Parts: sequence; structure tokens; C-alpha cells
Amino acid sequence: MRSLRIVADLLQTGSAREIDAALLARRRWITTTFVVLGILILFVAAGVTTPVFLTFQNLLVVIRNASITGIIALGMSYVTISGNLFALSAEELSILSACIFGWLLRAKFGLATSLLVTLVGAGCGGAVQGGIIALGADPIITTLAFGGFFRGVASVVSGNQNILLGTHAAQWLGTGRPLGVPTQSWAFVILTLLAWFVLQKTRIGRLVVLTGANRAAATAAALRVGQGALIGMVLLGVCCGIAGISAPAQFGYAVANLYQGLNFDVIAAILVGGIALRGGQGSPIQAALGAIFISLLENFMLLHDFTTGFRTTVVGALVAAATCLFHVLQRSRA
Repeated sequence: MRSLRIVADLLQTGSAREIDAALLARRRWITTTFVVLGILILFVAAGVTTPVFLTFQNLLVVIRNASITGIIALGMSYVTISGNLFALSAEELSILSACIFGWLLRAKFGLATSLLVTLVGAGCGGAVQGGIIALGADPIITTLAFGGFFRGVASVVSGNQNILLGTHAAQWLGTGRPLGVPTQSWAFVILTLLAWFVLQKTRIGRLVVLTGANRAAATAAALRVGQGALIGMVLLGVCCGIAGISAPAQFGYAVANLYQGLNFDVIAAILVGGIALRGGQGSPIQAALGAIFISLLENFMLLHDFTTGFRTTVVGALVAAATCLFHVLQRSRA
């Protein structure tokens, strides 16, 4: 705790004044406001131009899709805020988690055991990557390599075939609607609040932020800088495990080609949400809002039968525009 106070003092003096707490809070407020306005404008525009958009069933689809992307984006926000850009293995670790969960249930290990093993395994998958990154490896190259490894293992576990669960024990996790809201969405809301609390109110959260804000100052204060990467990747791994459990619980089977394009959607949620790529700035709430916006946009385009290529182009252009806008806003207030 003393080291954290020291590094906080270092970061508040001299050349590090740009990360003054009040200024960062103001920046978060501005970027969050932009995203919320974007969500409201898109929602109104889609409702006016696409009557099907406002149907109850379609809104449930939007909520569920936003939840899956958002849950992983919460974990990814820790990776980015810790100063380690992105993990390009989130999609593959989610697929592997789904296959492991499906295989365990089919092998009659029971729901509790299957959940525990899947989440612990996903967390360990994140920990291995985080440990390597903490030793100085490039996060992009490291996670890209592990992404290929996870996908390969998922193919072996599934035998490139559907893994039928053979039980309805997990069905409530995928299709339940407490108070009319999908179970995944409840998990998304709870995890968003928990992620915000951990980042803002705990020692772990302060370590992640301080490491991303100024690695040199954190090192000078004798903080274990590598722990920031490790913590971020472990939390991302657990979030991938939660998302991975959702698909087989909902559909009754797991397969190694789930979640196509999930890496792109998660990164888009981070960038559209306005989390700074350089680290040390941002909030899981911004990632959650970014995921909601991306889900709304993609659902709107699907209802209009836009091609996959066109949808990817639109989201890519949006990400580029949002990144440039938030960069300009940050520089103008530095």
C-alpha cells in the first residue's frame, strides 16, 4: 500500500500532471457522454426506420449479444488500462471454454464441477499469457500465438463436431429470463458494477491504473509492474470463460466455430467506449457502453440485410473515427 501511495505522488508531480485525477474524471465524463448520446441517437434512428427493431424479441437479441461482447470487453478493459493494448486470444479462449464446458457436461461431471473447471481453466489460460507478457513479451504477438493454440485445442476437444451436452442442467444459464431479462444480461450488469468497483476502490485496481499510466514511475516506486498485465489477463480469461459457458447453455451444444468475429467486436467496444490505448485511463463502464453501441449497430445492419463485408467496413470506420475523436479530445485538454 505504501508503494502505491508513493507512485501516486510521483504521478501527480512534474511531467506527470496530465493524469491529474480531476482531469481524468472530466475526460471520462466527456467520452462517456459521447457514447451515451451515440447509443440514444442510434436507438431512435433504428426505431424510426426499422419497425422490427423495436419488437420485444429483437430487443432481447440485442441485449443478449451486447452482454456476450460486453462481458469479455470488461475483462479486456483491464488489459488496455494496464498499458498492454489488447489480447487477440479472447475469441479463441471463449471457444475453448465452451468446448470444455460442453465436454464436461457430456461426460456427466455435473453442472457445479463443469462450471468450476471451465472458469478456473479459462483463468489459467489468461494467467499463462499474462505471465509471459509480464516478463516483457509483446502482448499482441503473445496473445495472437495463444489464440491459435486455444483454437487448436478446441478442435481437438470437440473433434470438429458438435458436442451435445446430453443434459438440461445448464439450460437456465442460457435461456433463463429472471424478471423478463436474459440471464446473460443480468451477469453483464453485475459484472460491470463489480469491475468498476474493483478498478476504482481496490488495491488491485489502483495497481492496474498506475502501471498503465506511467510504467517508469511505477517501477521507480518498486511496484511489481508485471502484476498489472497478469491481473488484466486473468480477469479477461475468467470473462472469456463466462461467455464461453453461455453458448452451450443456450443452444445445448458446443462447437469449435462459435463466436466468429468476437475479437473484433470486443476491441471495437473498447475503442468506441473511449478507453485510452496508451493505458492508465478508462473505465469498465465505458467498455460496457461501447459493447451496447456495437450490438445496436450490428443488429440494425442485419435487419437491413447488409452484407458481412459492409457491416465490417462500417464498424471499422466507426472505430477509426471514434479513436481519432477521443485522441483529439484528450490532446486538446492535456
